Amino acid sequence: MAEQRWAWLPAVGEPVEVLRRAELWGHRMAEVVVPSSQRRMSVPAHDVVELGVRRWSEAEVVWRAAAARALGLAADGEPLVTARAGVRLLPHQLATLERALGMNPVRLAICDEVGLGKTITAGAIFAEMKARGRARRVVVVAPKGIQLQWVAEMAGRFGEDFVRVGPEGVPVDSGVDPWRDFDRVVCRLDAVKPLRRRAGWSPEQVKAHNAARFRGLVDAGWDMVIIDEAHHVAGSSDDVARYRLAVELAAAAPHVLLLSATPHSGKSDGFRRFLGLLDDGFVQGRPVQRATVAPHVARTEKRRAVDHAGRTLFRPRETILRVAPYTDREIERELYGAVTDYVRNGWDAATRQGRRSAGFLVLLMQRLMASSTAAILAALEKRSAALGERGAQLVLFVDREEDWAELNGEEQYQALTEVRGPAWDTERAELSDLLRLARAAAAAGADAKVGAFFDLLGELRRSEQDPEVKILVFTEFIATQEMLLDLLAAAGVTAVAINGSMSLSERELAQEAFRERAQVLVSTDAGGEGINLQFAHVVVNWDLPWSPSRLEQRIGRVDRIGQVDTVRAFNLVCEHSVEARVLDVLNAKLEVILAELGADKRCDVLESAARRADGLWTAAILNPDRFDLQADEFEHSTRSEASEASQFADLVDGTIPHHRASDPGRIAVLVDVAAKASAALGRPVDDPLDALTALPEMAPGEPCPVVRIPEAEAGWLSIWEVTPDGEARGATAVFQPDTGLVRPDLAITFWDRCCGDVPLVDHLTPDTTTWNRIVDHGVNHAYQAVARLAGESAMTLPTARLRLLVRVNS
Repeated sequence: MAEQRWAWLPAVGEPVEVLRRAELWGHRMAEVVVPSSQRRMSVPAHDVVELGVRRWSEAEVVWRAAAARALGLAADGEPLVTARAGVRLLPHQLATLERALGMNPVRLAICDEVGLGKTITAGAIFAEMKARGRARRVVVVAPKGIQLQWVAEMAGRFGEDFVRVGPEGVPVDSGVDPWRDFDRVVCRLDAVKPLRRRAGWSPEQVKAHNAARFRGLVDAGWDMVIIDEAHHVAGSSDDVARYRLAVELAAAAPHVLLLSATPHSGKSDGFRRFLGLLDDGFVQGRPVQRATVAPHVARTEKRRAVDHAGRTLFRPRETILRVAPYTDREIERELYGAVTDYVRNGWDAATRQGRRSAGFLVLLMQRLMASSTAAILAALEKRSAALGERGAQLVLFVDREEDWAELNGEEQYQALTEVRGPAWDTERAELSDLLRLARAAAAAGADAKVGAFFDLLGELRRSEQDPEVKILVFTEFIATQEMLLDLLAAAGVTAVAINGSMSLSERELAQEAFRERAQVLVSTDAGGEGINLQFAHVVVNWDLPWSPSRLEQRIGRVDRIGQVDTVRAFNLVCEHSVEARVLDVLNAKLEVILAELGADKRCDVLESAARRADGLWTAAILNPDRFDLQADEFEHSTRSEASEASQFADLVDGTIPHHRASDPGRIAVLVDVAAKASAALGRPVDDPLDALTALPEMAPGEPCPVVRIPEAEAGWLSIWEVTPDGEARGATAVFQPDTGLVRPDLAITFWDRCCGDVPLVDHLTPDTTTWNRIVDHGVNHAYQAVARLAGESAMTLPTARLRLLVRVNS
């Protein structure tokens, strides 16, 4: 290697390699390379000075020592990510993080039960790998309803800004390439869902367009792919577009995380496809047994999850059905019956005429009626106005019929407002009668549920011994939300709202208002997705989603880690209603199944029930005489599928957090020290972990700081950053006394001293012989450290760079 020419460039605060000096347009210029950034620069020659004039400050010694010490602890297994103020990982999350860091590549399914913070665990794994240089570009594939949670959690806890790509964010076809322009992306697999047709395009053009969009996402060079609710993707047959896209994405990225509380749907083929996203051997016939599955899965059950003091994480829960009597609201009872008849007639007509989309429409009307008079009246008025307009009701859901169940109430209502023309021959006449009844019911005063709610509010104030007890009210529809807000305001009850039309910042403001001053938060399902409200413990379900899983998600907004009170959930239904009948049977059936399979199988049971609940509701509305038979079939099929799915527990090892001998908190102290020292040097950082990056490399001929440590053995302390594979970063230290052998024990002691207030007394430049001896010993020792970290067979591009050389005097 040619002799390097080193000089000092005060503008960058480190030695630079001088490549050449030359005249340029009458000015003497120097071309240099800055080692820490590998940046090549051309600067005025007089700015480059002799290396011997370089002087150290105590802050620079502390910065380099503390940053390298943090890297060293990280290489020994302590997480860097906990250095951030917003990150407090629970024992099971730390255990999963440590397990992931021990994998290369990381291909892991995080299958903790609902409410155990899988998003945070996965976010911590990415943030940690990013801090260690193992990953930079990541795409999170998540259902639309939890994308905002991803964006909020990653920004708030880890300081990572994620961009939503798709209809809810940056459009895929916006003229830029969002997959390559952004390093951290959240999207749905349907963001590049194939087009079936486009006006003016030939089938060949459509096919080419779909292929280009598909490859654009897959070939974007992701370091990590995270698929949330991965069981929905893997549950698809292998020819479904979203599954094929998931397969290609998982194959293209080295690191893959799958998130699912219910990875086994009760169907072995779906479970193989799930595992195949991590290792395609499972779809090629590899046996599905404990020895093959357990290495790929991290699983924590709620009943085993504890905090750092060993306390259980979850409080008891009680769910109570409240039936609202109609009393003097006979007009509301009449309207309910009329709407149910309209739904039955509409469904029969749609079935006879082959108009399946109309079936979705009329069933939505039933849920609107169950919600409030305000909701059904608004919907009827919109339908009435639309009947006189020309349109094609037949193609209402032709492109997303399979996704209808995934839409929330707000989205389904929006779809209702977009349709034109009658859905069946007699709809116009039926709608006229319904409108008359609905307007009469609205004019007759508040709904039956309103009285039941205010009675409940009074009971809660007394039983909780708190007149300001906080209550989270859920509804599917904005019209009901607005009605409730008006009634609460008229009653002098402070209330705020969240719905799907609000931005993330607006939702955060509403949450803060609920925490600080409002007694009631009225949220739609779309608005409540991803929010954490464990400072409240009472939930009122004003209306009921048909999916038991969605009902569970509602209650889960308060039944979360950190909840200190018994969670109380109240389900409001009107007397003699379809909702009262279905909920009563649904609860009874699920109770029987859970008693048989065990309460710990709740996730599997609810997931299986969710796939069949629509049939139960539909039977209760359309064919009440067969409801009991449908209920028995629901119980049998749900039990059978959940029982098979529960066998998943026999294939995995539960996550057992272990206690570390070291203090995980000390790495946070070191990162904080490094960040403050960096700021004192004029290098402030927004993210404390950025203080660990771009550490300068020491150069031959560079003066070194001399520190005084009382009663210390005199010698040289060298601190090295090591990388076993060209990406992962660690650090080690070597202390070479002036006489005798290398002292590893003193290296750690003196290294820790340099991370604090150690007096800087002088500067000393080692001669060439001393420098070469230090480098020889240091490189040999660093190589041993690299081999220990990675194993020699795993080393591809091992490097060792001298980050700090200190002369220690007594």
